[in-house]
Amino acid sequence: MKKRLANVDRFRLNSLAFSSIINIGDTAIATPTNRAIAMQKEGALFNSKDDLQFDDYRIFKLQPKWINEPSSVNLQNYHHNRDINVQNVSVIAASQSSIVQIGSIGKIDADARIKHFRWIQEEE
Repeated sequence: MKKRLANVDRFRLNSLAFSSIINIGDTAIATPTNRAIAMQKEGALFNSKDDLQFDDYRIFKLQPKWINEPSSVNLQNYHHNRDINVQNVSVIAASQSSIVQIGSIGKIDADARIKHFRWIQEEE
């Protein structure tokens, strides 16, 4: 991967949270990982029975199935300028180990696992 200079005139970001990254420039390797249990519950009352654990759900115990050998791709790039030039970037939010990248990433292994519950009260 050729090294390049990244020129950014204006970058606006409203919110960055939970191990997310802003990277301006090239990156050799990125391995973002996220584990989350999301619960939406009708009504505003939460108690100890709502305390959920990763160990209780199989999805968090499974090993990722990575691609052992990448597919062969014929690629030719013609860069009219050696640098990366960006005028304006506007991002509302980046969260949960996401990457906002201006540049290239040589290798990325991203693994996100979310167990989502929606608990709705029974109608009377």
